[in-house]
Amino acid sequence: MFDSAQFQGSDLRHVDFRGAWFHKANLSDAQMTSAQFGELPLLQHETWVMICVYSPDGKTIAAGLEKSKICVSSTSDWVRLYTLEGHSDCATSIAYSPDSKLIASGAQDCTIRLWDVSTGRCIHVLNDHDDYVGSVAFSPAGNQVVSASRDDTVKVWDVETGDCLHTLTGHDDEVHGALYSPQGNQIASHSYDRTIQLWDIETETYLHVLRGHKHTVNGIAYSPQGDRIASCSVDSTVRLWDVATGDCCHILTDHTDMISSIAYSPNGDQVASCGKDNSVRLWDATTGVSIHSLLGHNDSVRRVVYSPQGDLVASFGSDKTVRLWDTETGVCRQTFTGHSEEITSAVFSPKGDRIVSGSKDETVRLWDVGAGTSRHVSNAHARTINQVKLSPKGDRVATCSDEDTVRIWDVETGICRQTLRGHDDRVLCIAYSPQGNQLATGDYMSGNVRLWNTETGECIHTLTDHNHSISSITYSPSGEQIACGDGVTMRLWDVETGKCLHTYTLPYRLLQCVSVSGLVYSPDGSQVCCGAKFTVYVWDTKTGVLNHTLTGHGDSVNRVAYSPQGSQVVSVSKDTTVRVWDVATEECCHILIGHNVDISFVTYSPRGDQITSGGKDGSLRVWDMEARTCRWTLSGHRERITKIVYSSQGDMIVTASIDKSVRLWDVTSGQCRGVIQGFQDEVMDIDWMEGLSGVNYLATGCKDGMVGMWKVEGDKDRCDVSLHWTTMRGVLNVVGATIQNVQGLSQLNKQLLLQRGAVGEPVHLLRDAGKKLAIMASVVSELKAPLDKTEESPALVTGLSIEQWLEQGKSILRQDAADAVISIVRVIHGCK
Repeated sequence: MFDSAQFQGSDLRHVDFRGAWFHKANLSDAQMTSAQFGELPLLQHETWVMICVYSPDGKTIAAGLEKSKICVSSTSDWVRLYTLEGHSDCATSIAYSPDSKLIASGAQDCTIRLWDVSTGRCIHVLNDHDDYVGSVAFSPAGNQVVSASRDDTVKVWDVETGDCLHTLTGHDDEVHGALYSPQGNQIASHSYDRTIQLWDIETETYLHVLRGHKHTVNGIAYSPQGDRIASCSVDSTVRLWDVATGDCCHILTDHTDMISSIAYSPNGDQVASCGKDNSVRLWDATTGVSIHSLLGHNDSVRRVVYSPQGDLVASFGSDKTVRLWDTETGVCRQTFTGHSEEITSAVFSPKGDRIVSGSKDETVRLWDVGAGTSRHVSNAHARTINQVKLSPKGDRVATCSDEDTVRIWDVETGICRQTLRGHDDRVLCIAYSPQGNQLATGDYMSGNVRLWNTETGECIHTLTDHNHSISSITYSPSGEQIACGDGVTMRLWDVETGKCLHTYTLPYRLLQCVSVSGLVYSPDGSQVCCGAKFTVYVWDTKTGVLNHTLTGHGDSVNRVAYSPQGSQVVSVSKDTTVRVWDVATEECCHILIGHNVDISFVTYSPRGDQITSGGKDGSLRVWDMEARTCRWTLSGHRERITKIVYSSQGDMIVTASIDKSVRLWDVTSGQCRGVIQGFQDEVMDIDWMEGLSGVNYLATGCKDGMVGMWKVEGDKDRCDVSLHWTTMRGVLNVVGATIQNVQGLSQLNKQLLLQRGAVGEPVHLLRDAGKKLAIMASVVSELKAPLDKTEESPALVTGLSIEQWLEQGKSILRQDAADAVISIVRVIHGCK
């Protein structure tokens, strides 16, 4: 982690920078020959990438685009070789021949095309299908192609002639896919008709119809030995079938929703499946027993694929990440984040050292499989961070996520001090007691609230009366009470005994939020307030009586906050207004109009003289409470504001957004004093703590599970932000890094760094090598002189071997071009 590091002129040759954080680092004039970054630059396409495939020889990648084109790129230099054009609709399936010389593509235009990889020329158009072609595959020998179509048929084609050899009919509905057995003598197909059919290629007859699934069969896979088939279905089951008999050997039922993909491990001992329940599951292929349930994705998982060695399984889908799992331990070895939209395809390279992924964000990315193995943080959250809370003393930060655990981190070191376990589902909200000795947590499914001792990690009380998801938790100022909202009721609890003091049932559902701003105590603790539907409610915390009902909003109330003095409440709503209420009289004092969209957050300044509100469009407004006008409109965020906090002195505002950035604003001028970018996903929550000697701490939590601690230093004239620690370092970050006049950076690495936000122009390798050829010439002349005087070779009369002289030349160059120049020298002297 090298946030804002100064590396000017440093020798960084051969250094492994995979997954490094170089945010705003200065690398100018550094030596970076053979530096490794673990990634290649992305390939930018003009439309969605629907599918991407590695060639068996690993030399090319084919990417099928939404608008009918197929792009073939070289993996050595990432240059596009050909754009295959001819389909009139998008390609749904792409396959390489076993010898990597041909590509077969099936498309929505009802055709299959065979392409010559070396020339990019279409050699055959296969057009006997009457509907959308959903799948193509080469036979193991490479002489045939099988295709499956929505016209209910499977067809077998001769690669050399383009003739249709067989039309296999038997399915009663759309055929989703077909593939050859490892031996090449059978074809298996699966269909919307809920069956799998096994065909003998020679006799053109089906051997077995595998029946049992209750809904569409989404995928099938042969075992490497070809004796079994695994299938998955919309019916949430995996089935293992005996190919010889057609019998179902096992029905695997642990998934809770549609299963989208199935895969056999290379040695056939495991089966992997994934689906809409956000999980990946590994099964023993012989017994059908569940080995591991792999949880980490926070949205539907589209596909699973094993590495060629079988030690890893990759999964990807709607949460925009590719995850690598250890097949033996079930541990997530690496999470690749960088895509900004759903990932549609991912596959290992033939050697298993890289993964290529395509996405609806119109890019193809290539990842180094080894990049994150040693840098993975074992205690890091794997799913969305819902809240981050700094302890009152400022020495700890607590985080909760879409996992069932809560973690407490050391602010200074980033070490995970405690992992609190006990919830049965994702934890939506957390709150520290004012004394910092307790932490309250609320979960989604059961509606349970747990109170924890922060020193021992012991669960003191489990509050179980709530029947719905906990959306808000907050302690009273004295720490004696805790208020919890579950969307239907709000309850006040005695912290010492764990008993429910009061229950308030509302006519409308409480705001479903994960921030305690939806449920707040007055500064003196005598009242508690929340928003529900169009109304703000205020209760007496001692008697449980509803004291005030504040009405006037024309749509749902999103957030409420008390003024520091406690006499007023501010509320924001989907009706685009900010309303300030006098709590005692129930009158609306001010209606602040300026936002054009739904307002997502609001807070008072520490002195109560300002209110800052943020909208779902990223707009921010600072309101002067005395003048009742908008003092500043803060522009910079592009999407919904998730959190707004003031510094304790009230001179700075910090804002977070789902646009993957955090901004720091000067209250006096309204100017943006700092921007934290480089997050790989949405920033869900932030918290602020004033430190000593002008050093402040900012905690961030992101949708990809990253927790970050930032140092903020400066005064009214400057603001320096640096990353103190983070729980996720698997992705290269060079936003704002300076690479001016960097020496030895390859063209690919230059392209990668500039794509990732670096600035400046490195020295071009060949140009720099040319400048040093004159120096090389002196070495050459010294080589040539003794060679002219003696026939002794490779030893020289000077006592230095040719290799030693060449090493001197190489040390002079210090560039990737050195080997090429040295080869020239060898040719000059006749040295092979």
